Amino acid sequence: MPESPDQSSPISGQSEDSLHFVLMRHAKSDWSGEDVADHDRPLNSRGVRDAPVMARWIAETGFVPNYILCSSAKRTQQTAALMESYWKHTNVPTPRLVIEPPLYLASAKTILQTVERVSRIADEDGENFPRTVLILGHNPGISHAASMLAGHPIGLPTAAMVVYRCSTTDWSEALGHENAMMVDQMKPKLLGREHR
Repeated sequence: MPESPDQSSPISGQSEDSLHFVLMRHAKSDWSGEDVADHDRPLNSRGVRDAPVMARWIAETGFVPNYILCSSAKRTQQTAALMESYWKHTNVPTPRLVIEPPLYLASAKTILQTVERVSRIADEDGENFPRTVLILGHNPGISHAASMLAGHPIGLPTAAMVVYRCSTTDWSEALGHENAMMVDQMKPKLLGREHR
């Protein structure tokens, strides 16, 4: 069973009056199947290892999302499922997963427009207002979106995340460099073997 995050350590991220937006690229996928359509490519063994590593990191830093908006591709859905499995086994509240087909190979513009729908999705589901939202997608769009919000180039390798604190009060407000401040970022390679 995965080791639980240290609940006694200070949480660096969440506060009740702020919104947080997380951009994540899917974990490493398998290119060995020549006849497999891009949309249907699964994770490879490295991707299967890296997704729970990142789930642990995001739990330790206090940025576990209330909602995950996920591309419909097999590799993004597997990444989300592995992260959810880690959180369930470590008693971390599990996010609401919403599959968004338009996020498959989406542009930065589409990615940022998709997050604007979160408040409406929550209202329709009768859910509490989500204060942290994660979009799980693909390059190049996910890195372009991260760069637009940060105001400088960011290249996200597989399974990498970048976290923004938003000065907005509702997800329907368009996000940009002026109202989204990057507060953290991580990739599996930086976490080392102690997290594996």
